[in-house]
Amino acid sequence: MKKLLLFIGVLLVLIYSCNNSTPPTETTMEDSTDTQEVSELQKTTVKIPSPIELFQFIYDANVKYNKENLNAIDKATKYNTNQKKALNLGIYASDLGYCTVFKQNKETFTYFSVTKKMADELGLTEGFDGKIVKRIDSNMSNSDSLYQITNDSYSTAVRFLEQQGQGDLLPLMITGAWVESVNIAIKSINKFDSGSEIVIRIADQGLLLENLIELYKTTGEDTKDTDLYNKLLDLQQSFDKLYDNPEDVVITKNQFEEITNKIKAIRAQIIA
Repeated sequence: MKKLLLFIGVLLVLIYSCNNSTPPTETTMEDSTDTQEVSELQKTTVKIPSPIELFQFIYDANVKYNKENLNAIDKATKYNTNQKKALNLGIYASDLGYCTVFKQNKETFTYFSVTKKMADELGLTEGFDGKIVKRIDSNMSNSDSLYQITNDSYSTAVRFLEQQGQGDLLPLMITGAWVESVNIAIKSINKFDSGSEIVIRIADQGLLLENLIELYKTTGEDTKDTDLYNKLLDLQQSFDKLYDNPEDVVITKNQFEEITNKIKAIRAQIIA
């Protein structure tokens, strides 16, 4: 179990390390980049909280766990390109986080296995030096320390991906994780209620989507010139409509349904 938790910690550091709200400090850069130049991707300031935070919020709201929310394990063998693997690594890692938060031990081990296999195939689990692994292992029960480790590890993860010629995979992994977490949140709602805290949390995801789209702008043209990226831009337009609502209206039923349908369509494209 300790090894399982350690791997989950390492993996989430990689996939969700873009939750730092400030650029890496000089001290951080000494550990991770030595004398190498800092890339534009490494300097990008984004805030995309881990899906774990959203799942914990749903769990605390006494929402019941639903296995049907997860992407089927047997689909993993269908993803045979690095782009598909990166997107669905995000999907499966988000599912893993969901199972972990909801204390579903059997599914946690199952999704751990498929997530590790996919990460291994992309070479991502080799991207952490011994210092990071030891820090995670020593601070597994300290959430504040883990948050700092996550921030400190951002430049290391990005540099490793870039050295492997896979820097454009990071936005894809985060896209998969974000889309899956929002989709699970949507599925946790039985009936629309504009005053529901979960509904409001979903409405707030527009701000995170803006940051995710900004991350795409630091990558190559091939990543931005895709149907998926265009669908994210289209989804952002739906979130932008919320700004036109009266002050006492966060989101309307029609707006919620529009966002829901687009999230479902994007997820269906990713896991196909």
